[in-house]
Amino acid sequence: TLTQPNDPSLAADFAHASTPHRSASSSLLKKSLRGPSAAAAASPKSVRFSDAPSSSTANAEDPARAQLFPYRDDPIDAPTDQSQLDNQQIHAYHSEVLAAQDEQLDRLGESIGRQRELSIQIGDELDSQVAMLDEVDGLVDRHQTRLDQARKSLGNVARKAKGNMQVTTIIILIIILVLLIIILK
Repeated sequence: TLTQPNDPSLAADFAHASTPHRSASSSLLKKSLRGPSAAAAASPKSVRFSDAPSSSTANAEDPARAQLFPYRDDPIDAPTDQSQLDNQQIHAYHSEVLAAQDEQLDRLGESIGRQRELSIQIGDELDSQVAMLDEVDGLVDRHQTRLDQARKSLGNVARKAKGNMQVTTIIILIIILVLLIIILK
């Protein structure tokens, strides 16, 4: 926990942020909302800052993590002081830096190439899926037309059967009437 500001020009702001300020109206409102016992339990809130976050040091110490994630926006390794080096040493140092960058760029290029191949394969797969969907769409349209025709035919048969049913009922009733006349005579 910091007890003093890092920069002396921020001392006034730091002191203002460190002291608890409560207005009478807001504290009364909080007391009435929280109940009578909440006022005794309320304590000023504090904020803790740390200069060195523990997670970044753990990440820097783990070699497997460094191997997995070799690229950083803020590299921890500070550039070496080149003021004491002669021209040959500076040239050798820059050659090493360029070789390391070339190696990283080669790995990055290989990764991009793999991503390109994968995206081409995905595109080809999508094209084949689109062709299959178009084929299925055509088949569905054709079968829908057949179903519509069959429904129409069934409607015609039902109408004809309804009309024929009346004629059939009349004929059956006439036959029953004739039989009853013959039997009862």
